[in-house]
Amino acid sequence: MAHTACEVQWLYHLMHDLHLCTTQPAIIYCDNTSAIKIANNPVFHERTKHIEIDCHTIREKIQQGLIKLLPMKMNHQLADILLKALPPGLFSQLSSKLGTQNIYCQLAGRS
Repeated sequence: MAHTACEVQWLYHLMHDLHLCTTQPAIIYCDNTSAIKIANNPVFHERTKHIEIDCHTIREKIQQGLIKLLPMKMNHQLADILLKALPPGLFSQLSSKLGTQNIYCQLAGRS
């Protein structure tokens, strides 16, 4: 998320240089609700020491109004089709969202 937030900031600066100003924060979807809660929580805990710098970056961008974090359900992650084994129904749903096509369907007798 910290890398994405920095990329969003770069895009905002680019848009400003091109005289295309926007007042809306960029929405970043995250499937980790714990990460969203940590980013929005001003108090650091002992368990979050190793992610402290990234949390500061995200928290700073949220306070500046540059980004907004929203939760995303696990079954809506398009990248999952490339990363893990999925049940056939979810695989078909995600592959149709990506616009993939079965190049062997003519060999199998389907159209």
